[in-house]
Amino acid sequence: MSEWHVTPDYIVNNWTDELLDLMMAKLVERKQREVQAMQSASEGRSSGENMVSEDMFFKEARNLIKVVRK
Repeated sequence: MSEWHVTPDYIVNNWTDELLDLMMAKLVERKQREVQAMQSASEGRSSGENMVSEDMFFKEARNLIKVVRK
């Protein structure tokens, strides 16, 4: 339910069985794509692909981090 930002009560009162089936099927598809993306990303990391050098990372991140001194 948090996936769709609705309450269980709303689903019971307003969704048809067909809509619930469709939403669940699409949710399963999306979760499978997420798992595949994570697996391919981890495979890329082990072979050195999709990696950024430390120098490049800190150069790009320098403008994104704000240091507040107290």
